[in-house]
Amino acid sequence: MQKNETASVGIWSIFASFAKIGALLIGGGYAMLPLLEDELVRRKKWATSEEVADYFALAQLLPGVIAINTAMLAGNRLRGLRGNLAAAIGVVSVPFALIAAYAVAYSQMHAYPVVMRVLEGVRPAVAGMMLAMGWNMARKSAKGAWGIVFVAVVATVAVVWNPPIVLFILAAVAAGILWNACAARKGGAA
Repeated sequence: MQKNETASVGIWSIFASFAKIGALLIGGGYAMLPLLEDELVRRKKWATSEEVADYFALAQLLPGVIAINTAMLAGNRLRGLRGNLAAAIGVVSVPFALIAAYAVAYSQMHAYPVVMRVLEGVRPAVAGMMLAMGWNMARKSAKGAWGIVFVAVVATVAVVWNPPIVLFILAAVAAGILWNACAARKGGAA
């Protein structure tokens, strides 16, 4: 689609298309690609398959939520800043409304003891699933003795001192850079 053709795309049309995508977006941002392809390429003919793939790829490189990033890139291509905002607001509008309704309903659930007992029973199951997921990730990630030591140190620091998550991320980046530098040095020397 040429730039002059995109100027005719209405802001409300962009909003409505992305609101529809947001309403159907179950399973996270990765579920968005087929919905984008269907809406933007097949139905509206606002973009080519290659452009949609580019939006999606670029969105993964940016910090933030993939679905919002993708919507903003596509909206910006269609109508600049206004299209960017229309697409971003559209893609979050339905999920936001549903989460807000759930939050209101959740606050009302405290009046029903049976619902609270059910939730009390679910919490340990969720904690167990999270622990199992963490264990599986640690098992798959900790390759070799140094990997096991790193996982143990990070887990100990997290449980004992509970520092901000940003410190963990920065430490992991630094450790990854150092690890790769040492491996490259070792490989180059051999």
